[in-house]
Formats: sequence, structure tokens, C-alpha cells
Amino acid sequence: MKRLYLAGRLFNAAEQLHNLMLEKFLKLLGYQVILPQREALRFMHDGKLDLPGLVEDCRRTSANPENVYVGNIDGPDADSGTCVEYGIAIQATGRAIIYRTDFRTSEQHELGVNGMLKLQTTRLVYHPSALTDLASVEDYYRSLAGKIHEINEELTEHVE
Repeated sequence: MKRLYLAGRLFNAAEQLHNLMLEKFLKLLGYQVILPQREALRFMHDGKLDLPGLVEDCRRTSANPENVYVGNIDGPDADSGTCVEYGIAIQATGRAIIYRTDFRTSEQHELGVNGMLKLQTTRLVYHPSALTDLASVEDYYRSLAGKIHEINEELTEHVE
């Protein structure tokens, strides 16, 4: 399974840049990445968003057994659209990878992950960020992509 669907917030420059950086390093590991902000552009027509078309595309992409769902659940509460796509992916494919980069808690004492995102077939990548200068950015994303890759390899072993 070498195609990943990156689900998560995509509405501002910081969120879009995060997705682009993660995509860059996942591609270096051989993955085809479905990037939400790029997919959303296909549903813009004459300056208007075809929301029903976008929603159906997100549903179809999340449910596609050829895709592995990778959801960003950062923040005090995971993005609601990301959670809906997670549910669709779990129901349709039986697997998901979620990740957090928030440094405010530890993996052992995580309070910000909704219990519904902890189904047995879900793998959590906890990779807190501590970015304080631009020189550390690429190393951070290379490491995050590597952890997602390791988890995906484990998921692939259980499917085959």
C-alpha cells in the first residue's frame, strides 16, 4: 500500500505548508500522496466551491481500500472533517494511521485524543515538534514521514 491519503486541516498557510512538507518526505519514501488542499482545488469552479462534489470525493477517497488514511489530529480537538473521514476509512478499510505533533502532552498521558480515534485497527504516531529554527524543519519532517512509513509497513504486513 503505497498510496496515502493525508487528512487534516488545510485552511490556512501553516496547515497547508505542514501538509506540503510531510508530502515531500513521504514521496521520498516512495509514496503517492493524496493531498487534501490539492484535491479541493478540483472542486473550485468560477470562484465557487462545489461542496457536495468535494464531500463525495473525500468520502470516496477515505473509503478506497487502495489508500491508507493518515489523519492529523493536532489541536485541542481533532478537526471534525478529519474525524468523519477517519470513521469512513475505518469502516471501509479496517485501518488508519493518525498522528499528533503537539508537544503539550506525552504519549503516555495524552488527553487530547478522543477515545473514538483509538480503535484497535488504528495506529498512532506521536511525534511532538520543537521547531525553533528553519534548519531543523527538514529533519523533523523526514523523521515524521519515517515514523508513518514504519507504521504503514506494519499495517501492510497484517493485510497480506
